[in-house]
Amino acid sequence: MPPPIPMIELVLPVLLGALVAGATASLVFPLVNRIAMAVRAVDYPGGRRLQREAIPRMGGIAIAAGIATGTFLPSLMIWHRWVERATSVQSSLLFLGTVLVFLIGLADDVIGLSCIQRFLVQIVAAVGVVYGGVDLGFWGGFVTVVWIVGVTNAINLLDGLDGLAGGVAAIIATSLLIFAWIQANALTVLLMSAIVGACLGFLRHNWAPAKIYMGDSGSLTLGFLLAVMSLRASMKGAATVAILVPILALGLPVIDTLLVMAVRFIEKPQGSLLRRFARMFQADRNHVHHLMTRAAPGRKQIVLVIYFVAACFCAMALVVAVSRSAALGSALVVVEFLVVLLMRNLGLRREARILSLQHRQQVRQGFMAGAQRTAG
Repeated sequence: MPPPIPMIELVLPVLLGALVAGATASLVFPLVNRIAMAVRAVDYPGGRRLQREAIPRMGGIAIAAGIATGTFLPSLMIWHRWVERATSVQSSLLFLGTVLVFLIGLADDVIGLSCIQRFLVQIVAAVGVVYGGVDLGFWGGFVTVVWIVGVTNAINLLDGLDGLAGGVAAIIATSLLIFAWIQANALTVLLMSAIVGACLGFLRHNWAPAKIYMGDSGSLTLGFLLAVMSLRASMKGAATVAILVPILALGLPVIDTLLVMAVRFIEKPQGSLLRRFARMFQADRNHVHHLMTRAAPGRKQIVLVIYFVAACFCAMALVVAVSRSAALGSALVVVEFLVVLLMRNLGLRREARILSLQHRQQVRQGFMAGAQRTAG
């Protein structure tokens, strides 16, 4: 094993990585926009999207370019200490897995792929990472693969409002950067700083009203990296804490996705078990951000509220990481579950009240119109 890198030596590379990643992700926007238009990789209104016009969806190229430059250039500054880590089997398999997930996301943006095709490639990438040594130990490789694939798709499903997925990913990456710094995990620190910079640079064009979407190439890549590095950042901790910290940091997208899948499975019990299971993986507009948007105006405000919740969840993860208390971590997981459940219920109740008022107004208007016809 190579000797650890003194964290003081990473201050300048980390800052440089974030700046370079942000600048790259922002500056390549015109080129990415032209490419997306040329290949007709465009999102139209409808489905899970809530916009009112066609918008290019290949922003993942800008994010990937930002992460690549934001990681590579700072690495050169400490190459004499970095070469053994950068060329290790674990780092090589992480790189290959990330490229694989990015390419399958890019293919989905351009030509469209089935969920089975996407899942198979994600599983292959996750298995490669596990083979490289990133796993939950006593939980085994199977659960690690499930975690990586699950988080990858949870971030993908979060990409439903302008600026939402990119901002939440930046918040989660910031918390993992801090945790990795405490753990003296140089690779995670550099990679998370690049992700933060790339997401912020991309948000310049993705904030409402968005000029471009990150697409599956962006959301799947971010989800894959956050899933893997959340495990890597916590591997030095106690076994139970090692699984609680990633769950807490990624609690918002993970818990919301699990609740949505549970609703899909339960809502039509008359169907066959296989059909109900397949329905769990079908996209819809019942995630927490969709419910909040249908229940209240002001999408920017809703995104900011979700940012705040995600930041609170990440702060909880850091508290557990520092305290190394499994009991506290378990209690906070329950708290996060209740918070997400409350957010969903508030959205559902408000939506129901709005629909009820609209129905009453329609009935009243129909009654008045009938009365006028009778009087005439």
